[in-house]
Amino acid sequence: MDMLRRMKIEYGLSDLKWIEVDQTFQSENGKKRIRIWKDKQLLQWHVKWRDEISKQSGILLDRMIRTKDGEPFFICDKGWATIHDEVEEIFPATGKENEWGKLLGTSLTYGLKQSDECQRFKKKQDIPLKAVKQTLDQLKALDPMAKLVLERSYFEASRRCRKVLQLRERMQTKRSPILSPEIKLTNAREVFHNLFWVCGADQPIQGYEPIRNFLEDWYNKNGEISTRKVLASINDYFPLKTDEGVSLLAELVTPNELQRTVSQFENQEKETSVIMDEFFNSWETTRKLVILLSRWIEEDGEKVVAR
Repeated sequence: MDMLRRMKIEYGLSDLKWIEVDQTFQSENGKKRIRIWKDKQLLQWHVKWRDEISKQSGILLDRMIRTKDGEPFFICDKGWATIHDEVEEIFPATGKENEWGKLLGTSLTYGLKQSDECQRFKKKQDIPLKAVKQTLDQLKALDPMAKLVLERSYFEASRRCRKVLQLRERMQTKRSPILSPEIKLTNAREVFHNLFWVCGADQPIQGYEPIRNFLEDWYNKNGEISTRKVLASINDYFPLKTDEGVSLLAELVTPNELQRTVSQFENQEKETSVIMDEFFNSWETTRKLVILLSRWIEEDGEKVVAR
């Protein structure tokens, strides 16, 4: 059966017209997006995630529109189909730190609870730094100057890995939240001056990596003062000035930049100058964020990072 006709039946809609076939369509109730899911467990996780974060935070998410029978999806010949409101207005960042903090804090609180309940999603394992160095040594065609810089960065990365171990050894809790990888500034939309978050359809990640990526992006775009406001707002909904904050700090200290850069050279993804510029910028941003977060935590407690 034609998908538009099927959606008319399932949702009681009319006057449907494709904007992008099998992606977005226009209805009498506005623009909608259709997503096709191949993994029912992943779909069910996303349904619950959206419902819980929206309920607990009061923030709008691109939740699954219910069918006439009250179901969040319907079965089609391609898998399971969901329908979502499609919003295009971009939500601002600066001046909206409280809203973003509420979203992140609520996501972390619920994500930590999920880590106790859901065993399907395993924590992402760090790739051993020695394996990264081995790959770097095998890049024979790499620009000599770029290779020299990365080889020297390896020693600093080793020091950072030792610091990560020290941070993790002092933590009493070993739990990691299960989070959507789509916690991104680019996924923020605005509905009547309110934040509307697009959650995507990717596999969730167990660990603080999505928060690290978000904070790096936020810091680069909005600076230190705004970043501190976001951290303070997160702390209103999630106890960052505890072992959980130290866990986030350990994630920031982990030298992901070196691993990502070597992988980009291995796969020849971009020009050498572009990759190295991104590496320098990311390395410096991470350094500044580690100092910022450690000092912010120390404001009300003991030191967490040795200078």
